[in-house]
Amino acid sequence: MTLTAILILTGIGIPVLCGSAIAIAAIFKGSSAITSKNLSTDETRILQEIHQGLTRMEKRIEALETIVIENEKHREHSEL
Repeated sequence: MTLTAILILTGIGIPVLCGSAIAIAAIFKGSSAITSKNLSTDETRILQEIHQGLTRMEKRIEALETIVIENEKHREHSEL
């Protein structure tokens, strides 16, 4: 598997796993904490921090994918 494929799978897999973990936690809690209007201030803050962290991670992964793809293109051109 190439590094590009690994980065793409990681870019999709990590957010999906985090989202699943949040959904599972909400189910075990016994309420729909994600859509509830009764979220505490702490819960709201934590969810916002998770969202911001995932957004930053997504941008970093996209940057890494760009770098890897450009390196592969450069390597292909130098081999020709």
